[in-house]
Amino acid sequence: MRTGIRILDDKIGEIPGNVAVLLSTSPGIDPAPFGINIMDAALKNNLKCVYVVNNKPASAVRMEAKTMGLDLSRYEKNNSLRIVDAFSGYIGIHSDEKYVVENPFNPKNILDEIEKIQKNDILFMDSVSSYIDMKESPKGLLEIIKTLKKKMTVFSLFSAWEYEQKIIKEIKTGFDAVLVIKPVEEVTIVRQFLFPEKIGWKKIEKFAVPVKVLKPGGVKVYFPKILVTGPYNAGKSSTVKALSTGAVSVDRMGTTVALDHGYMDYKGFAADIYGTPGQESFDPILQYLADEAVAVILVVDSAKPETFIRAKEMLSKTKAYGLPIVVAANKQDLRNALSIDAIKKKLALPRDVPVCPTVAIEKKGVEKLLDELTERLMR
Repeated sequence: MRTGIRILDDKIGEIPGNVAVLLSTSPGIDPAPFGINIMDAALKNNLKCVYVVNNKPASAVRMEAKTMGLDLSRYEKNNSLRIVDAFSGYIGIHSDEKYVVENPFNPKNILDEIEKIQKNDILFMDSVSSYIDMKESPKGLLEIIKTLKKKMTVFSLFSAWEYEQKIIKEIKTGFDAVLVIKPVEEVTIVRQFLFPEKIGWKKIEKFAVPVKVLKPGGVKVYFPKILVTGPYNAGKSSTVKALSTGAVSVDRMGTTVALDHGYMDYKGFAADIYGTPGQESFDPILQYLADEAVAVILVVDSAKPETFIRAKEMLSKTKAYGLPIVVAANKQDLRNALSIDAIKKKLALPRDVPVCPTVAIEKKGVEKLLDELTERLMR
């Protein structure tokens, strides 16, 4: 199986059978959407899953999936997903669920209910934190997980509240892999990153994946700001619209006077896209528009090489050098458009900067442009 999260899957590869994976989140970040998203990826890969929930009603799991745009009902109907209610017994209320743990305070009862369900590939335990709150020790749950992983792969969700460090260490030691999701503050933006803290089946270098839960959309690798810049009338607004699932532009008499904004959702990546105005009168605000950008798309008019000096000037003013850069050689449908080789030569950018032919108004060449962009973002 794979997690369904780009970059993470590329780095850690397939998750083998009979391992235990801990998905740990900082206080304030709910691990459930991440667990549900991973489960959805497994179900789509025809794997059979069990989801044991002890911190909320089973209906809340279905509702959370629905807000993410994921439909679990079809998997429950064909028995590839079973949701086990270990919550109702905990608070002493009746349950109409098919699978119920009457006394979740006893770890053996949880194990017995799971073992009634035949043929399973992956178990999701939601959550370790609630079990610790019930029992004040993770020992019993870790014994269950050790037993279950002999038969299946186990994912456990853990909200790392203010537990003693020795308890957190004990929990993490009991798993083959630990994935940590925590917030990182960058100047004015607080972003969530996924850090693989331990991967028992593969030696990897340390890395982090920027992630966001979209409702709808599910968990995506998320980049908060991709900048689209270039000279006046090069086609920046058309490029933002072509790249985006939805876009707005602040313009007057057909030209952008503030900025364009769009939202990109492409092959597991999500990003907010911002387009700058091209007129020199707006140069004083370019660097502010470019603050915290993670990549730049430079749009040039292929038929107007006289504007290329201005294009390079805008890269400098937006402090784009040092960031991943992709060039959209726009208006390639015009009779006097320069070839890609000629544009590369005249722009004289570093060799590793790709130049992609586009006709943005017709969305031609946009997929190649996105592929080049996402490849560089993955690096």
